[in-house]
Amino acid sequence: MLRKNKGSILIMSLIVFTIVTVICVTCSGLILSNNRMCKLDYVNEKIKLGNIGLIEIIHSNMLKEVKYAVENTKEEAEFYNYITKNSSRDFINKIKIVDGSNLEKSDIKIDYKTTISNKEFMHYTISTKYIVDNYDKYIVAKVKIKNPWYGKIGKEEIITEEDNVRDIIGKNQEEITSQESNEVDEEIKDTSKINESDLVIFYNYEEK
Repeated sequence: MLRKNKGSILIMSLIVFTIVTVICVTCSGLILSNNRMCKLDYVNEKIKLGNIGLIEIIHSNMLKEVKYAVENTKEEAEFYNYITKNSSRDFINKIKIVDGSNLEKSDIKIDYKTTISNKEFMHYTISTKYIVDNYDKYIVAKVKIKNPWYGKIGKEEIITEEDNVRDIIGKNQEEITSQESNEVDEEIKDTSKINESDLVIFYNYEEK
């Protein structure tokens, strides 16, 4: 009888031990799984912030280059040629610089969209890939740059027009032509004060 009781106690102990072991293993698995999920969430958020940081730096670089172009051009063709020079490679290489930003573990691609660009708007597609612990994620943004001189008369055209008017009408028209020229010159000076942030327009943003 005593042996039977001892045998029952041993069996119950083994059953309890097995149940406890299963529970412990299950809990350990859940904890590890939760830790992995937390780590992935952290990495995902870090990658997202890294990509946003890259876009912001590129945007800032764009504003600087566009401001320089506005200050150093006075005509539609001059601005367009500066931005699209060498198929836009010069402009792209300058705005891709992210040195000293702690975001060097990244890949940046910027494409000039010739098929939809014109002298009024120059279109670009920006793709950034930020890398953290062998994980990466893409952000694709589309941006267009507005030509501030589009449709406006350049100074050379004004001078040519003045000369033509003088030749045809004569000296009596010189005062009127000079006044018109001054008015257009004033308009050009006022337009040159335009804010470059109004010229750089992001119109699409997608995570991949």
